[in-house]
Amino acid sequence: MILKITNDAKAYDWGSRDLIPDVLGFAATGLPMAEVWFGTHPLSPAKVADAGTLSEAIGHNLDFMLKFLAAEHPLSIQVHPNELQAYAGFLAEDAAGVEIDSVVRNFKDQSAKREAIVAITDFDLLAGLRPLEKIQGSMFELAHLVSEGPSSLLHRYAALAEATDGHRALLGDILAGDKPSPMLQQLLDELCTAVQGRPASELIDYPLIALMVQKFGADRGLLLALTMRRFQIKPGTAVFVETGVPHCYLAGLGVEILSSSDNVLRGGLTTKHVSAADFMAMLDISASVKAAPQQPSQLGAGLWRYNFGPIDFALHRISVSGANLLIDFSLPGESVLVCTSGELAVSNSQEERVVLRRGEAAYLSDEARFYSISGSGEGYIGSQVKQ
Repeated sequence: MILKITNDAKAYDWGSRDLIPDVLGFAATGLPMAEVWFGTHPLSPAKVADAGTLSEAIGHNLDFMLKFLAAEHPLSIQVHPNELQAYAGFLAEDAAGVEIDSVVRNFKDQSAKREAIVAITDFDLLAGLRPLEKIQGSMFELAHLVSEGPSSLLHRYAALAEATDGHRALLGDILAGDKPSPMLQQLLDELCTAVQGRPASELIDYPLIALMVQKFGADRGLLLALTMRRFQIKPGTAVFVETGVPHCYLAGLGVEILSSSDNVLRGGLTTKHVSAADFMAMLDISASVKAAPQQPSQLGAGLWRYNFGPIDFALHRISVSGANLLIDFSLPGESVLVCTSGELAVSNSQEERVVLRRGEAAYLSDEARFYSISGSGEGYIGSQVKQ
């Protein structure tokens, strides 16, 4: 079964008005176009012409989805839960009577959430945690830019970085309490002024912090950002985000593959609900220090696979032209194919065929033994993998 699927762009305020229309050919809406979901999640299910939603057409839900994601401004700094955390968090909020659509609801479903972003254009993001010595150096550097009280607080943060579990001790102290202490608030206020017009140093990207100040003001996320690794990746490069890894997409257009979940625990840089306690509870330091960009492994002419480890989804990159076709390859499981440039004609061993142009997508069932792709274009295939 091959089904062409469609969806509308979500108009989140951090989205881009131009990237999705210009690069992927969607009709501009005049609003920020942040994400287009291709999956069965009930908050934005993909649609099949004359057959309702994708889940209605195939008779079940998928455990993953693909998205187009276009960021013009930084998103929130956030982490996602693992299986047990998602299950327990969902039941606890249900028991507490928190409505599923409440603005203070953290767990919208019972699913873990892992994700990976692959750049379509140059893509800028924060993901994972910097080495403690670099974080410590940043705190000492900032201490020279603020008054005595806030400087002493920065020295405290530098000292916490010396602890056995320095990352957790430091982040926990920054996020302690429902709102910043008076001294922390003074530090944040002074930082908002200190970073303006200052060029990037070896340890601190002052222009990035200034951009965050412009969007979010004196937010604790400014300090969280200083603890995180920054990656500026080229098209085709991916960053995998394991559960518990803090991340913040900054700018660019990408394809995101993720578990079919909308569970988000925010720590800062947002006007939405922040749950510092849940953010810290979900934080996985071990996974966070390992976050890094990766290139896919080439499996054959025009076919590459990203290595995200033994998880429940897989991602392939494809590129076909008159010089090469992808003939008779099998899928790991049910899949979604998105075309990011040119035109792709996909057919299967059951003699079904669909043509996709840039920005278009199709569902590919695992009932057919083989698929072939021809045309002249590029795209990505996300697949469900049964463990």
